[in-house]
Amino acid sequence: MEEQTEQQPSTTPSLIKLAGIGRRSLARDLKLRADDVIVAINGAQTELDMDQFELMMKSGAEEEILLTIYRNGAFFEVLANGSLGSNLEFARPELVEEIMAKLPQHQILERDDYRQFEALRNINRHVCLVDTEYSVLAVSLPALWLLHQRMWAPLGVVCATYGVSYAVHPTLFMLVYVLMSVYFHKAHIQLIRGYFLYTEHYFWMKIAATSDKHAQEICRRFDARCSFDFSHVGAPEKQANSSAAQTI
Repeated sequence: MEEQTEQQPSTTPSLIKLAGIGRRSLARDLKLRADDVIVAINGAQTELDMDQFELMMKSGAEEEILLTIYRNGAFFEVLANGSLGSNLEFARPELVEEIMAKLPQHQILERDDYRQFEALRNINRHVCLVDTEYSVLAVSLPALWLLHQRMWAPLGVVCATYGVSYAVHPTLFMLVYVLMSVYFHKAHIQLIRGYFLYTEHYFWMKIAATSDKHAQEICRRFDARCSFDFSHVGAPEKQANSSAAQTI
């Protein structure tokens, strides 16, 4: 009697990998890279094929979707709304197995717990983080917000404008204050981006994080030697002797 061997179905999931980034695409705007692997969508492990994934991203253009990305041995999240505009393919089974072995150690929270950060880095690996959430402080107290961000040149201009207008007439000062608040309401995120570019910090990563500390921890996963003005993660490594110290 012949023995029959049943073939067991593969338990390795299919994960989508970015095979190429379009020149003008959301993926490029999000600082994603070729070979990044999409591991989870809104905290749930992705089980979509490429067509389903594209359709879901296009249908989510009005609401940001939390994507969990695997890059160079580490995970991070990013908020995206709309099609990534990149070439897609399925990741190799051995890469998927590596990801699935590490995934249980990575915590993914609820979508609403995250906010988007932009990390800008200079040649000395100093990183400035831009919180893209609306800031009430920037609108209500522009000078204090500039002081908190250590934006000295704009702070000097704002204080000088306040001082001159008050010296002319208190009513003029109130008008200038209101106009300044309206300007910061519309442009404070663009202003801080422009200031960091002026100080020779260039766009490095976009990440979704729950706090400044969390954002710094993510940056350290990819560059153990990066530093911050107000560090919540201690001093950086002096030598690039860790696998986490990567130049991206």
